[in-house]
Amino acid sequence: MHALVLGEEGKPCTMVVRTCYWIVPHYFIWGLPFYMFYSTRFSQFLHQRPNQGTLRTLLCHLLSPVYVLKPDHLFEKDYASCQIAILPDSFFMEAEKGNINFKRASTWWFWEGGVEFDDKTKIEADLVILATGYDGKKKLRALLPQQFSTFLEFPSGIMPLYRGTINPFIPNMAFMGYVESVSNLHTSEIRCKWLARLIGGKFNLPSVEKMVEQITTEMEIMKKTTRFYKRTCISTFSINHTDEICEEMGWSCWRKKSWLAEAFSPYNSQDYA
Repeated sequence: MHALVLGEEGKPCTMVVRTCYWIVPHYFIWGLPFYMFYSTRFSQFLHQRPNQGTLRTLLCHLLSPVYVLKPDHLFEKDYASCQIAILPDSFFMEAEKGNINFKRASTWWFWEGGVEFDDKTKIEADLVILATGYDGKKKLRALLPQQFSTFLEFPSGIMPLYRGTINPFIPNMAFMGYVESVSNLHTSEIRCKWLARLIGGKFNLPSVEKMVEQITTEMEIMKKTTRFYKRTCISTFSINHTDEICEEMGWSCWRKKSWLAEAFSPYNSQDYA
């Protein structure tokens, strides 16, 4: 967004790309809404999920979509790690005009006139915006006592969260919004409802062993789906994730009024109001 504003209103700017990810120019693909490909029960049937049977595992391998145009990895890898970006409408138009330029480089450093790259090229710059994101685990380590901070990445480098909320090894604490999905607000809202009912005594947590087993199953799905699995994203099995939360709360996981809507309509927060 910064590049678009600078490119439209001032001199041409350069966007430095360290890792190339898939980006989507708008919310439609081939004239169809983006959610039709990933946010319905039918579309997510093509992706692996926790606690699925052998037949379904085989079907996932046979029916998984194949993408030809890609950066260095499949589109699926970015979607499965919640790294798909939706760009402003005029972004590519400004790039074609030469107002936004791109530079791919793995490392860079400042020099007195701007930025220098590992291929010895330089760019003069009046302003440099560092859009580097943040390290959530680093912040959590600073908050937690020493005896609990070691459990943030136990046992496989991923934050172990049952239902995306409870770490079985850290008592009396819940983590909300850490595990991502294609719609973080919707996923966080249903988890908040689940947590409120847990605190209210509506149901009990399973044993630590059962929670770790469920977490491990989800981690294995993430590892098989994307090499960026440490981002802990459930976008490819978000409906199944919500189904299991509903079952624990005693709710029906089938929220639509008909079988057709259940299969092909996207799920959102209104379905769980």
